[in-house]
Amino acid sequence: MVPIERIFEEMEKQLRDAKNSSDESRRREALAAIRSLADVALGDRPKNGMPEVKPLPLSAPQATMTAPAQDADGANGNSIFDF
Repeated sequence: MVPIERIFEEMEKQLRDAKNSSDESRRREALAAIRSLADVALGDRPKNGMPEVKPLPLSAPQATMTAPAQDADGANGNSIFDF
């Protein structure tokens, strides 16, 4: 684990870089580095950067499919496609 003092030093360096830079992209990069360092110091994010997802329990199917009953003429219902 990185000592918190080392993280603070790096955050201060990045803050100086952000303050002294006139380039917007470098400023944003330094601020993003500060955010990442804060996340490391707080230790509240998963390592892969993705939020933790808890699996839901699976339940058994409620109903089963049954074959429709056939009429006397071999048709299986009141469909216009019964022949």
